[in-house]
Amino acid sequence: MKIMAIDDERPALYLLTDTLQELCPQDEIVSFNSVEEFEEYPDKSEFDVAFLDIELGAVNGIQLAFELKKHAPLCNIIFVTSYPEYGLEAYQTRPSGYVMKPYEAEDIRKELENLRNPVTRTGDWDGRLKVTTFGRFAVYCKEGVPLRFSRALSREIFAYLIDRNGFPVTSKDIAREVLEETFDKNVSKKVSKAIAILMEELDKAGFKEVLIRQNRQIRIDKSKVYCDLYEALNGKTEIVNLYRGEYLPEYSWAEVSDAIGILKRSV
Repeated sequence: MKIMAIDDERPALYLLTDTLQELCPQDEIVSFNSVEEFEEYPDKSEFDVAFLDIELGAVNGIQLAFELKKHAPLCNIIFVTSYPEYGLEAYQTRPSGYVMKPYEAEDIRKELENLRNPVTRTGDWDGRLKVTTFGRFAVYCKEGVPLRFSRALSREIFAYLIDRNGFPVTSKDIAREVLEETFDKNVSKKVSKAIAILMEELDKAGFKEVLIRQNRQIRIDKSKVYCDLYEALNGKTEIVNLYRGEYLPEYSWAEVSDAIGILKRSV
């Protein structure tokens, strides 16, 4: 893993860094003594875990967490603080954990053993598009680089197609289940445009073959995608164990997905 630690008090930062190096001798630890140091760091998208002090000066750790997630959407945020009153505000960042100062090494270990989001290990990359659905929906290409969607609807349609597990859907299905709108001419144009943009973006990223469109239907080619959901449905225990009760939480239609029932029975 690549782990980030930031605290504006040097003794606290040294203690945290030493603890992480002791617990994670094989992992890369990157420490920052200020938000300015973090802002100058070039590879913000590579962090798997971030231990953030909340009191950092003008920009606090909660604001920093939101900024970090723009670069690394699935980074596991763990707040390390002496201020319990920040708990509710910090929750809005959907953190992986919360450690109160003073802490023991065991407190840090427990957080590392119970990360909210699965860690992407680029050494295991097989060249396929990688999709995560447990926790926040994210799509990766080119060894862990996030695929950026220019339209929120295109992103949501792709998530819906992933959820459909390779089964074909129509524009009418998308209008009914994703948009929750009556299918008419205007809605048909909206869906068609979003799909066209989605296919263009996949093509630019080198993954044109992921979507198959024929007979006015569209579907995912599962053989072209590595997805935590598909691996779990295939019975891979280590992937099933990554499911912590959250599946595509951004999307209301996912709450009634057939996948949730299967996952709950598998855990």
